[in-house]
Amino acid sequence: MEPQQEGITRALTPGEVNLARSVFGSTIFYQSVLVHCDSYLPFGLQNQYTAMSPNGELYFRRALYRPDFTVHHLAQHLFIHEMAHVWQHQRGMWVRTRGLLSWAVSYQYRLDRLLLREYSMEQQASIIADYFYLKKFGVSDFIGLYGRNYSGIVDRSTLSKFQPIIRSAGLPL
Repeated sequence: MEPQQEGITRALTPGEVNLARSVFGSTIFYQSVLVHCDSYLPFGLQNQYTAMSPNGELYFRRALYRPDFTVHHLAQHLFIHEMAHVWQHQRGMWVRTRGLLSWAVSYQYRLDRLLLREYSMEQQASIIADYFYLKKFGVSDFIGLYGRNYSGIVDRSTLSKFQPIIRSAGLPL
């Protein structure tokens, strides 16, 4: 696939809305979400391989941007992670402020807490994206997932370990 020209702004595709709805249900106002192929930071300072969603919109540089994030498994995982930040933003979390420190926090997590809110902002997004991927693509694909942040044993029981945490946030299972 040829990289897109930066400067593009678009609404979510119908497929992206359906994909996000499978994770977040009706807890996101999807019509207000825009997807940018551009740097959120001035002067193009956003790294080419860093996605950002500090203000309820998604910002991807050319290397990560897709015209439709539903087409590829890895793109779906990244998309759901970023949509988790939209979900956090729309629920009142100060994503922009907390995001300033994202470079210094771990995205890695263990499922050793009861509630999603007990994890950091990035860990929450990682848990949601990893749960989505494990549920949709299964244990075999999850084991080999580049970008997986779960630290723990992965087997057939792993999905059930995520479910109470996902349920604690009011998200559909």
